[in-house]
Order: sequence, then C-alpha cells, then structure tokens
Amino acid sequence: MKFFGAAALLAAATGAWAGDAGRAPNRAVTTCLSPGGNAAILFQGREVATRVLKQAGIRLEWRNDEHSCVAAGRGIVIEVSFATPKDRPSDALAYAMPFERTHVVLFYDRVLSSAAPAMVPYLLGHVLAHEIVHMLQGTDRHSASGVMKAHWDNHDYTEMLNWRLHFTEEDILLIQGGLARPPRPAPVD
Repeated sequence: MKFFGAAALLAAATGAWAGDAGRAPNRAVTTCLSPGGNAAILFQGREVATRVLKQAGIRLEWRNDEHSCVAAGRGIVIEVSFATPKDRPSDALAYAMPFERTHVVLFYDRVLSSAAPAMVPYLLGHVLAHEIVHMLQGTDRHSASGVMKAHWDNHDYTEMLNWRLHFTEEDILLIQGGLARPPRPAPVD
C-alpha cells in the first residue's frame, strides 16, 4: 500500500530527526548488510534502525560483509533480496530466522513498493529493527503494538515518521533475556 502524500510527509517529518530519546546503548550487536547498488537508501535505513534499537539499549555496529558477522559469533547477516520469491507471503517485507539466530532476509523490492519514496528509509529502518529484534529475542513472537507488531497500519507509519513507534516493555525484557543466552556457534560451510 502506498503511504500518504508529500504534504503530510513534510508536516510529519519536520521534527523527525530532532532529539535522540531512548536508553543509552549498553550492548553492541554486529550486523552485516552489503548495500549493493542501492547504497544510499539502505544506509539511511540502517541509520533509522540504529536509532530505533537505541530505545532498547542496543548499539548496532554495521559491517558491509557477512564474514565480520560470522567471525563475531553473535553477528546478524542481513541478505537483501531485490526480487521477492513468489512463495513468500504477499504481505511480508522481510523475515528472520530467530531459531538459527544468524540470518535475516529483507525483501527490498516490497519495501520500495509499500511506501512513498520519502517514507522508504523510515519503513526500511523499522523493518530492519523488527527483524533484528526477532534475532536478539530468539523468537518469532509479535506484540499487540509498536515496533514488534505483526502488521503495521497507517497510524503506525505516522508514528514511525514522528519517532513514536516504540518497543513494549515486554519486548525489551525479551531482548535482554535473549542477549543473556550464549550465542549459537556459527554455521560451518
């Protein structure tokens, strides 16, 4: 679904980058995403995800190659799919493999077609944050509201633009619990 027009976007985004509310990041998570040919939008999305995860006390350390993540032992590799496979649910923008705890697939083509161009970095960043949290929690559960909601609506998109789409306290507790578990060994190629 296309998100609302430029006038509403400009009005909502006026103060979007002002301030940096959230918890002081006390845990670093190595995250690897190779931006490929669409680096500008993906880098903007990474910055949004970094700011969103800061709410939960997580500092994302981005790398551009997956070997850094595998070597880190707890790194998360984000694969960018430019053509979503037809066997994936039609409303999915990405998916995580939380029980494996090492791999996320982003359906970049779907993110681009789900929002107006100025909204794409915000949506992309929230999608990345959502999937990264699945990995950190080690679960596929969703919340009734906020970043970990299963399906966002127009109200949630507005909240994204205004930096008001947050994690629930339960989400944060599950992140902390997930981080307390020992990392799984990296898969052997």
